[in-house]
Amino acid sequence: MILEEKKYLTSSSREVQGTLARILYEKCGPEVLPVIAEVFKEFGITEGQKSRKKSQPADFAAAVKPLFGPGIEAGRSELVELTGTKVIIRGFQCVMGLQGAGKEVCQAIMALDKAMLSELAGKPLRMEIRKTLAAGDEHCEIEFEVE
Repeated sequence: MILEEKKYLTSSSREVQGTLARILYEKCGPEVLPVIAEVFKEFGITEGQKSRKKSQPADFAAAVKPLFGPGIEAGRSELVELTGTKVIIRGFQCVMGLQGAGKEVCQAIMALDKAMLSELAGKPLRMEIRKTLAAGDEHCEIEFEVE
């Protein structure tokens, strides 16, 4: 059987996406990371464009708040900083199920959030993953900033 019990999470579509990326990385190695990143980036662009059409946010803060709102309300994350050009979010649970998968896999999959936020904000963003559950850190901490 390909799936080891409890190693791969499948209770949501996000966990399934994370599981598939993790399996690809484990089977193919680091050479597959650019492919994973590109697929997730394209998905992020599509989702960001849809969200921007719906919400038409006035500024950067208004663009990013709705994306993180549900996780904050559920206690899965907290907003560390939000300004007109930067957001820092701390996460306590990975919705992609990447705990222990490695920072490289996290970085590739987070191309989704970077692209989505960039589309929502209407500006290119820089992303820095300071901490990640995927690398064994106690929480995730990610900064997005307008370039």
